[in-house]
Amino acid sequence: MVREEEEVAMPEQYDRALLLDEVWAEPMSVVAPRYGLSDVGLKKLCARLQIPTPMRGYWAKVKAGRRIPPKPKLKEFKGDQRHLIKPLAPPVTRTVEPELVDERLQAVMAREQDPKHQITVPVRLTRWHPLVLATRDAFRKSHKDNRGLPLPSGKVLDISVSEEQRPRALRIANALLCALEARGYRLVEGNRHIEVEMFGVRLSLSIVEPTTRADYVPTEAEKAAKARGGWSYWPRYTFTPTGRLEVRGDGSYGGLIRDGVRQLVEEQLNKLIVLMATRATELLRFREERARAEEEWQLQRRDALARKAAQEAEQEKVEALRGAARRWQEAQLIRAYLEVLEHSQASSLQGLSDAQSAYLRWARAKADWLDPLVDAPDALLDEVIRVPH
Repeated sequence: MVREEEEVAMPEQYDRALLLDEVWAEPMSVVAPRYGLSDVGLKKLCARLQIPTPMRGYWAKVKAGRRIPPKPKLKEFKGDQRHLIKPLAPPVTRTVEPELVDERLQAVMAREQDPKHQITVPVRLTRWHPLVLATRDAFRKSHKDNRGLPLPSGKVLDISVSEEQRPRALRIANALLCALEARGYRLVEGNRHIEVEMFGVRLSLSIVEPTTRADYVPTEAEKAAKARGGWSYWPRYTFTPTGRLEVRGDGSYGGLIRDGVRQLVEEQLNKLIVLMATRATELLRFREERARAEEEWQLQRRDALARKAAQEAEQEKVEALRGAARRWQEAQLIRAYLEVLEHSQASSLQGLSDAQSAYLRWARAKADWLDPLVDAPDALLDEVIRVPH
């Protein structure tokens, strides 16, 4: 039986937080090509990754300057973990216009390229970083990943290596953590493991050992048990550690260094810091652009609301003007009518009676009350009467 072996690195996972930011910052049709998908395919991917997407009509509201709901928070993924893994197909290449390097990143690059700041990993250590000690102790209650490699328990460093490579991985972690803190970067507790905070952006950090994969070959005892009809479970593959290490920043999005023919991981830690800083500044610029866009939207909204309020106030004044004109016109009509009425009654044989004269006085007073040009208050008509319930 021929055993076909292939080297398999830890698979890359989708960055759910970044994808959430992208689909709420730009339409699906703009984001989808970055992932080699159609907009429909991207929406299906978001559904599998449990990432909420904007509802129908969202971008029309944005374009119209209407109020839109805020971006929802990303909840913990509770689905099939296989959905988080990126497919092995080659990524779609995109032409990226050259841009100026962020000043914050330039400072990091200058420091890490200076030989005076070269990070070294001693073979023997006398002082260990507390997080490295906690991780070493956490391996005493370790569990295994799907490749059979031990993982430390608790919220410590994310290290997935064989027992043979563990001392080396811990030494690398110790040198890297001390260097990060010496440069002013914070080590913070994340959802599952310790994370690095650069420029206010949190990035995951992991040390892994790739494995070779081969078809599982059952033992003679397992074959005999199966022949007897007994229950048995055979894994599909066996995984063998390669003895080479990889260090990843933010799940490889923030940089990846690995043992090579010419350089070991220990010689590339400065490079990793630059790669992680590059990732952090990219995310930071994205957030800053979103904040600027939000601020501009708020300014446009406040300006529109102010103009709308001024318009409504002007409309109220115009309506008051029209009402005053109608009242004046109505008062003039009543006065003209009363003139005709008085002349008609005075011309009769009986002349004006006391009752008719009283009515004319009452009617002219009401015309004056209606006329906005005459100050003639009416005690009864002006009274606000509230009927108790």
